[in-house]
Amino acid sequence: MKTAFAVAAIAALVALAAGAWWFAHEDEAVAAAPARVAAAPGLPASAVLPVPPASAAPAGEGAEPVIPAALAAAPPAQALRSLVQCHAANTCRVTSQEGLDGHFEIVAAVRQQLDRLVAQGSPAEQAAWARELLAFPDGHVQAAALALAARLPPSAETVSAAVSALGKTYDAVLLSQAYPVLKQWQQLGLSAGYDDMFLGLVHTGGWQAAQSVAENIGPFLNAGNLARFEQVARELQPGVRQQSLQRALRDYRLQQQGG
Repeated sequence: MKTAFAVAAIAALVALAAGAWWFAHEDEAVAAAPARVAAAPGLPASAVLPVPPASAAPAGEGAEPVIPAALAAAPPAQALRSLVQCHAANTCRVTSQEGLDGHFEIVAAVRQQLDRLVAQGSPAEQAAWARELLAFPDGHVQAAALALAARLPPSAETVSAAVSALGKTYDAVLLSQAYPVLKQWQQLGLSAGYDDMFLGLVHTGGWQAAQSVAENIGPFLNAGNLARFEQVARELQPGVRQQSLQRALRDYRLQQQGG
């Protein structure tokens, strides 16, 4: 009995000593452990970085990192595809705990990759991504895509993508950037869909977008669409928007009469 008791006591002392050593060296042991890595969807296995600690991860399991250093290892078109997909699925791994800040991280990464595409991609790649990113749910990305589209050879497909995206926007700043580009395309005979887009915005669009169109529609008025805009002006509720549109219509008529 004494021998068994002594053996048990020695074992307990050994366990306590081992536990004390672990707590004293826990940081060293963790630091020595292999880092977990993950790559963004579609990126090569070489483009991997340590996954941020759990405290920096967003809600939702299986989120992938959006890290510019990792994305830089992939061709820009491939990196853009990865970003767009993870953004759509809400699986991008970002460093911020705030949803809006996380969105801005993704936007910054998309714009960075778009800049890389401008420098490295073919004109066909650039045109395809300009059209796709015109529909991205952020005005800064849309503005960058529109600026890229304006520098490329115009096409009916690109104009259609821009008209579709702008027809859904609430962003008056984006519209102000779009008017010169739309005018440039119009002068080349590429203005399909303009009338319906502008009429929809000024009639039922968000207040700022509608007001922007009412104030800037002048250069896009012509004999073919004048009656439609006059009809909308009569249907609008009295107020600043109606006054702005009526003023634009009046100025157009005076200009046509040589006034």
